[in-house]
Amino acid sequence: MVKRGCWKNQLRNNTFKNKLTPFLLLLPFLVISTFFLAGLIDGIIQGFGYIPAFGLKHITLRYFTEVLSDKYLLGSIGSSLYIGFVSATISVFLATFLTFCLVTLKKAHSVSSMVLNMPMFIPWMTSALLITQMFSGSGWLARFLYTIGLVDAAAAFSHFLYQSNQFGIILAFVWACTPFGCYLLLTVMANINSSFGEAAANLGAGTWRTFWNITFPLCLPTMKNLFLIFMITCFGSYEIPMLLGITMPRTLPVEIYYQYDHFDLQHRPYAMALNTVLIFISMCAACIINPPVKRRKDFQNEIT
Repeated sequence: MVKRGCWKNQLRNNTFKNKLTPFLLLLPFLVISTFFLAGLIDGIIQGFGYIPAFGLKHITLRYFTEVLSDKYLLGSIGSSLYIGFVSATISVFLATFLTFCLVTLKKAHSVSSMVLNMPMFIPWMTSALLITQMFSGSGWLARFLYTIGLVDAAAAFSHFLYQSNQFGIILAFVWACTPFGCYLLLTVMANINSSFGEAAANLGAGTWRTFWNITFPLCLPTMKNLFLIFMITCFGSYEIPMLLGITMPRTLPVEIYYQYDHFDLQHRPYAMALNTVLIFISMCAACIINPPVKRRKDFQNEIT
């Protein structure tokens, strides 16, 4: 009887530990999420002009109204959206093309794939400095062209970066995002090519027909998620636009920094209002590209 009672107590303790384990594993995530949400909510409240420490004790929409009616700040929002959309589009399609080439040539695990992944390990600020050293008016390419006698071509690099079309920023983002897209697409495309692709080839389908009719449609959900990640990341990035962007209009994250760094502390709500606008636009973009209703239906289909 004693042994049976001990066995029951041990079983009860093990059951309790098994029930408690998921909550203990979630505890670090919950603690970090609490601090994150607290800071997020505090920033949004400051955007409404409520910062008692700075003598602002009344909630108002004045800061949002002034921010959204300022043509210069609207230009900053438009510039950031343009950079995010163009950079994400080029990165996704370039990553798809390069991954398709690696899979088709059976180079998915070769040295070429490893070299392609190298930019992922380079910090974005370092990437911006490399772009500057490579394509600026006194950069490596300009000096090389000048050395071989192509003076006019070398002079063209003086206006290559820091243009109104934000070419330097987009180039840096494409350099940074494309390897990550290749890394995620490589496994998906390799699995598709090894099963459905071989079946299509046995039935007489060519390489491009297999890609457009089989590989591309099956990779489209992953490409859509990559586009969402790249667009929101490029839209909210600070360091690359700060180093490679033009003076006016500044991108939204850079403008937020300048507003936050204003000498008058009562100017702080403008920065927080712009930060709230950035968060709102990012959430809207996520809902448009990958609607929550569709995600819920896909999840239900997977369960059933």
